[in-house]
Amino acid sequence: MTLLRRAYRRLHFAVLACLLAGLFPGLPSASAETPMQALETTSQKAIVLLTDTELLKPENAVQRRKALISVVGERFSCDEMAKRSLGYEWVKLNSIEQQEFVRLFQALLAKSYAAKIEAYARQPIQYLGQQIGNGYATVSAKVYAVKNEFLLDFHLLYKDGEWLVYDVVVDGVSQINSYRGQFARVLRFASYEELIERMREKAEFPIHARAD
Repeated sequence: MTLLRRAYRRLHFAVLACLLAGLFPGLPSASAETPMQALETTSQKAIVLLTDTELLKPENAVQRRKALISVVGERFSCDEMAKRSLGYEWVKLNSIEQQEFVRLFQALLAKSYAAKIEAYARQPIQYLGQQIGNGYATVSAKVYAVKNEFLLDFHLLYKDGEWLVYDVVVDGVSQINSYRGQFARVLRFASYEELIERMREKAEFPIHARAD
């Protein structure tokens, strides 16, 4: 297994484990939910699903998985993630093309995480602190896996009264930078239309995250 593939696996692991286990239009008020509390809210919703006796039945596995993806997705700003992942190419797209890219990006996230989401749901996590300023925040945490520990930072923005994740950095590896690198490599030798066609082929179903 290559170092890059191991890095991607660790990145997927940390995103899921943290959101499920522990888990510029105005600035948050003093009484608003903090970024760390927002992640904890997501965690509590996931725990409810993971302890639902009806959803735990084998015949409800698909429904349970989709519900978990939806809960995690609500804490992400997929439009912001998609825009940052595509980089400079984003500004060349019209609004319809941008919406399609976000939709396909959501679907690729779902495909990447769906099979792993329950396996990583109960890994211990320790929140280490948070930094907040000018509508943005970073929440630092440590994930305790079976054989490894991962340090990570959640990067969030305050939008429409909520803290939403737009990037996760795991042991120095940014999820957004990883996707941006993949898209840039494709676009170096292919057109944007070919990139979209590849994304369509790989996409299965959309993650129910915010895509404004």
